[in-house]
Amino acid sequence: MRKKMFYGWRIVIGGFILNFIGIGIGINTLGIFFKPVIETYEFSRGDFSFYFTIAALAMMFAAPVVGRLIEKLDVRLVMGASTFILAASFAAYSQCKTLTQFYVMAAVVGIGHAGSHILPVSTLINNWFREKRGLAMGIVYTATGLGGLIFNPLGNWLILTYGWRATIIILGAVIALVATPTAVIVMRKRPEDMGLYPDGAPGPAAGEAGVLDGYTPGEFVRTSTFWFLAIMIFLFNTLNSGVQQHLIPYLTDIGHSSTFAANIVALYLGMTVAGKLSLGYISDTKGLTTGLVIFCGILTAGIMILFGTRIVAVAIIWAIIYGIGNAVQTVIPPLMTAACAGLRHFAPIYGIIAVFQTVGTGLGMPLSGYLYDTFGDYNLAFGLCVVMCVAGAIMGVQSLKRARFARR
Repeated sequence: MRKKMFYGWRIVIGGFILNFIGIGIGINTLGIFFKPVIETYEFSRGDFSFYFTIAALAMMFAAPVVGRLIEKLDVRLVMGASTFILAASFAAYSQCKTLTQFYVMAAVVGIGHAGSHILPVSTLINNWFREKRGLAMGIVYTATGLGGLIFNPLGNWLILTYGWRATIIILGAVIALVATPTAVIVMRKRPEDMGLYPDGAPGPAAGEAGVLDGYTPGEFVRTSTFWFLAIMIFLFNTLNSGVQQHLIPYLTDIGHSSTFAANIVALYLGMTVAGKLSLGYISDTKGLTTGLVIFCGILTAGIMILFGTRIVAVAIIWAIIYGIGNAVQTVIPPLMTAACAGLRHFAPIYGIIAVFQTVGTGLGMPLSGYLYDTFGDYNLAFGLCVVMCVAGAIMGVQSLKRARFARR
């Protein structure tokens, strides 16, 4: 008789789809709209970039609330409502004509993001997997890069063909028609709710009670482990946003076409697939510290290569190296949070951690924008990103030295 597939892998598929749509469209395609919008309304790069900060701040305030709601309510209700809010508010960007309107709508977008992908998906993967957690986490986060790989060139083509407003509406409809049904139909909070056990085991694993141990949110935030982890995550997200959201403006500034720039961004995001799967495997087999150090080194090299991307071949090499190294920004944080804080209250704790993710994400884009406005180029902004990557690696290693609930 054919063995039935463990439902946890359906959670992985559902999480993959939600990241593919929610992050692949909702975050990773924003760069293609940057120049069309500011050229339409003659906004400064720094001022317009601030809409992204508003979205991140809204996500920051919403994430701890979403973490509590996931712990108390049916996750399908929380995620279904969040994905619908994200879809509607993203599409509404098309109707904005002033900076204030962009800022207001960005706040609603941020609330939708909080319960649509990173926080709930990471929580569910940690609930459904123990032995294969790194691999499962790597798989669901490959979706963010694949989403960017597909939707950046597709979105750029749509903009050139139909305009940026119509493109935003089309992509918002995709979020509504794909992400919301996936959240409602597929996702389940924990295997015990379905009479199952993590990893598809026939019964509770030896020491399972210990695995489910962990800090309360109040206890964890009072530890040095938390602050090392939080600073690492803040730095990684600041540099990621500071580079990614300005890639297309930077590449077109130095002489490349918008189509070439969109394709380079797509290649970089596609290479994150290899990086995330590799990092997940290394984390399971060699430990989180090894994975963190190796991939921070790759990411640092990638940022430095960015300065030479006026040459087409160097731009391609940059996309490959930076794409692989960028896996550290998405795969490592939820795995390290589980290792450092435990699983007993993972959702609300990761909701607090998400504050640092979103503040970093919100700061990085306008920081690079204002540095460009001040100095006329991105050299200082990208140099600062190199420093943040090295500092983040140091913070992460210090945090893992104090990890209590998983092999380092």
